[in-house]
Amino acid sequence: MPYLLQLVIILLLTKLGAHLSNMLKFPSVIGELLVGVLAGPAVLNLLVPNTFTNYFAELGVIVLMFIAGLEGDLGSLLRYWKPSLTVAILGVIIPTGSAFLLCYYGFDFSAKTAMFLGLILSATSVSISVQVLREMHRLNSPEGSMILGAAVADDIICVILLGICVSLFGTNTGSQQSISLMLGLMFLFFILTLILGKWFVPKFLALFSHLNASENDTTAALVLCFGFALLAVTLGMSDVLGAYFAGLAISETKFKERLALKIEPIGYAVFIPVFFVSIGLNISFKGMGQDLFFIISLIVIAILGKQIGCSLGARCFGLSFTNANIVGAGMVSRGEMALVVANVALNAHLIDQNHYTAMIMVTVITTLLAPLLLKCYIQKSKQLEA
Repeated sequence: MPYLLQLVIILLLTKLGAHLSNMLKFPSVIGELLVGVLAGPAVLNLLVPNTFTNYFAELGVIVLMFIAGLEGDLGSLLRYWKPSLTVAILGVIIPTGSAFLLCYYGFDFSAKTAMFLGLILSATSVSISVQVLREMHRLNSPEGSMILGAAVADDIICVILLGICVSLFGTNTGSQQSISLMLGLMFLFFILTLILGKWFVPKFLALFSHLNASENDTTAALVLCFGFALLAVTLGMSDVLGAYFAGLAISETKFKERLALKIEPIGYAVFIPVFFVSIGLNISFKGMGQDLFFIISLIVIAILGKQIGCSLGARCFGLSFTNANIVGAGMVSRGEMALVVANVALNAHLIDQNHYTAMIMVTVITTLLAPLLLKCYIQKSKQLEA
């Protein structure tokens, strides 16, 4: 199918899906995710994952997290760093430990395999949660700040745990050295981000604003967005993390409001819908029957582990039961880091292809369910506040 036709279908169907979803009082992102499931290989096979959708989706999630950074509040994030770290730690320990026990005792996996399967469930991706928080005006609330801060800490903890697991179970020193290098590069990324965000970003935007050309500031913002994403990837971090920090740096400048109004239409009109659809396109029910109980068990562990662990962390810092559950639901979605750990386990022959596919299914399905949980708890919180 020509890529232009794919784009036309995706843009039309996502807006219809979002419309129907809003009519049914669901987050619009649910309709867009379900478009991917229904139009993809799982049902109609109208659209399939390919190079075009992969690249557009990658740009979509980068722009989405850049917008989240633009609309963010650095002061609020720094204010909630302690609860964010606590949320992240408990949100890693509980699902990872629970999945390890389930796989080791319930499904007779080896300790090595059970550990890696548990580690796959430790990572969080908040790109979907960000969209729901934006729609419901909770992005800069205490819960939103905790979710975003915990997601950053979550990535760091996951890389450290991956390094420990490879050191314990790896068969060669090269992989152990690569993990040590990864941790060093991660530290370098945060140092460079701090320096560039504080001193380079404001000067770069000011310089571009004086150029005699159209949309100078918009172009400058996108250069920073993709430049920070490239820096993150080069240093072994997630591209969305780089984009988020780029947006956060711009949010501390006088250009914040103007750029937010210009970047959002670009993202939400073209790139972000393709990202949401691409998640649904990765769903396939082929061969799922033989691992159905295993998949369902891990989905339950993945959801309850994050929900209970992260909400407990939030409760430790004074959030009400309902608001703490907002934090828990916001951390349920899995993403890029889960896929990284799954690939490491597959390449090390700790899991086979069938179980790798099952873990991808768990990752995608938790991502589909997360916005429903999040909206449910936000609505409950609003009712209690009314």
